[in-house]
Amino acid sequence: MQRRSVQIEDSHNYTVMIGDVSGSKQLSGRHRYQTQLFLKSAIVQLNEEYQQDIDAPVTITKGDEFQALFRDLKSAYKVSLAIEKIIFPIQIRFGFGVGRVYKMGGRLPIEMDGPAFHFANWALGLAKKKRTQFVVNTDLENFDVLCNIIFRLITAIKQKWNERHYRLFWSYKELGTYRKVADVENISPQAVWDALKTCRALDVKYAEESLLQYFNDFYSEFPQSVSTVSEPENVSLR
Repeated sequence: MQRRSVQIEDSHNYTVMIGDVSGSKQLSGRHRYQTQLFLKSAIVQLNEEYQQDIDAPVTITKGDEFQALFRDLKSAYKVSLAIEKIIFPIQIRFGFGVGRVYKMGGRLPIEMDGPAFHFANWALGLAKKKRTQFVVNTDLENFDVLCNIIFRLITAIKQKWNERHYRLFWSYKELGTYRKVADVENISPQAVWDALKTCRALDVKYAEESLLQYFNDFYSEFPQSVSTVSEPENVSLR
């Protein structure tokens, strides 16, 4: 019998994203079922639109939790921002883990293992504990502290937003000018600017774009900087 070749590990440091629906345990049976259907539909859309960024597809692993594998942290963060928009008003918490991955013959995240998954599990647990939207764990302490502080500040600002704030924020990110957003919303450009400034959406936009650029610039150093990773403490294995 011919044996199938199995790739156990490579030297690349991947990014694992684990997401979980915030407050799903408090939902009633019917509402939770509807949320899960909505989540599944959103995941199908994401895997189609962002297939160039995703190394292993976004996959529901248990209940309201899902996982995906990326070649770099920038792609993971970009896709997580897309998930936030598609799944709104459902709130998601994300844990990102950067490290080695053991690809044991499968292409789905549930068929893989390794430190990156354990780091992501730990990060998601901390996101739930701190009630923040994103947490990253790379085993590089200074990098993690800086990014997670920015994530917490972004979360603190967004927690004060209503649906209108989110709508204007995403429209401005997509269209690029106050006038174009004003035409869509049937209000004045000044009203768009006032609303975005008051809710600090412009600061959030700048912070997100800066993080994406930072991840893009910094990630080239990860293969050298994180050549050997240790297991995070107090993390239950998959």
